[in-house]
Amino acid sequence: MKRFFLNERNILVAVILNAIVIVTLYFPDYRNDWWLEQVDHFFILLFLIEAIVKLSVYKPKGYFANGWNRFDFIIVVGSLPTLLMAFIDIPDTSLIIILRLFRTVRLVRFIRFVPNLNHIIVGLGRALKASVFVFVALVLMNLILAVITCHFYADIAPARFGDPLISAYSIFQLFTLEGWYEIPQEIAENMPSGSAPFLIGLTRFYFIVIVLLGGILGMSLANAVFVDEMTMDNNRHLETKIDHLQEEIQSMKALLLAQREPDQPPPPDQ
Repeated sequence: MKRFFLNERNILVAVILNAIVIVTLYFPDYRNDWWLEQVDHFFILLFLIEAIVKLSVYKPKGYFANGWNRFDFIIVVGSLPTLLMAFIDIPDTSLIIILRLFRTVRLVRFIRFVPNLNHIIVGLGRALKASVFVFVALVLMNLILAVITCHFYADIAPARFGDPLISAYSIFQLFTLEGWYEIPQEIAENMPSGSAPFLIGLTRFYFIVIVLLGGILGMSLANAVFVDEMTMDNNRHLETKIDHLQEEIQSMKALLLAQREPDQPPPPDQ
């Protein structure tokens, strides 16, 4: 039993099979299927036994010293309430839904089996730190443009710019290039009759500026910073190889020079 539960490949297979069961249970034809529910409960017990076996082998101190073990333990404990439905009749439908949500948490265990996950997490953390300034700048730009747009177009398009929060959401849509044509067109059509064509053209130009600043320049800059930090490990690996190659070249040059010096004729007497 210890050999089975300490083998990560066996646990991966169990996680995959449990994921298939969980996904199947959410199809309308198989929802609340008794057999699938029992299989799901079997996997909960299987993962519980896995945690108990590892606790007995590694001892609590050694077991909880590993971050992934803590992660698995939290998921297993969070899944245990699902077993209550097999033994206790719970009439409250909302509570049943909440308990069943714990079932889906077990799908997160796939994360620990992703190849090179530690490098991905380190790169993600570094990218988030590097993107803070760009993110804050985009938020400030969004708020400023939201207030300005709300000031001018709140009465013309209240569903889009009726208050600063709604306006900020609409501006964010423009940043993502969603509705970049429909929103200004809607405002142009809702403007009072007899409005000067110059005002309509100025409105469209204003929204073009928003798309250029936030959607093309701002979001592109955020993506560039994020991707650059995520791939920095690869760049550093290449830089290390280049530095090592340059050191080898310098060593070979020094060795060749040292071999040639004895063969050279002595300098003439002065």
